Amino acid sequence: MLNERLKNLRLAKGMTLQQVGDAFGISAASVASWEKGKNQPDSRKLSKIAEVFGSSVEFLLNGAGESQLAHLESIETGVPFVAWPQLLIWPSQSISSDATERVTPLLTKPGALSFATRYPAPSDLNWTQGPVPAGAIIFIDPSKDLVADAIALVRIGKDRLELARVQLPAKPKGHHLQLITSGSSIISSKDASVVGTVIEWRISGKL
Repeated sequence: MLNERLKNLRLAKGMTLQQVGDAFGISAASVASWEKGKNQPDSRKLSKIAEVFGSSVEFLLNGAGESQLAHLESIETGVPFVAWPQLLIWPSQSISSDATERVTPLLTKPGALSFATRYPAPSDLNWTQGPVPAGAIIFIDPSKDLVADAIALVRIGKDRLELARVQLPAKPKGHHLQLITSGSSIISSKDASVVGTVIEWRISGKL
């Protein structure tokens, strides 16, 4: 169904309803009505939707086309799956060499250093739910440049991993980051090390 594909593509891109709405100059409620099947985008908007989600009109309408082909091609280039605690040894080369399981992104083309992990529920009882739900499989590309509004995986100290939204570049180097769970602001070059950019995530119980 078109509405289900719209929602799945939006979630895989890590975009909010408002972010999609902003791309079309409409409200988040209007995008929500597409995803619920109450309304459908007109033909003029379908091309723009396909562009925003990196898909095709054919895939949006009938589930076939470029996105499906990209998935078939990526099966041969699945990325290593690394347990969350093991990421604390990053950037050790053993991350990829020790991984026995591999998982395939559905909508993005991973870089040579990309890997996947499962995002756990934060231990802080006061944490706030962000765009990536606990339990989701997230795909990380360490080689991808940080851009505003992207979500990055960062390491704070020696024993803490967090997801953070990228904000403005910091001077003289690094970026301002806002931690997803707490909303606290940090600077990558001073307070944390950036492991990589989240290029895709999906809710899944299986690899």
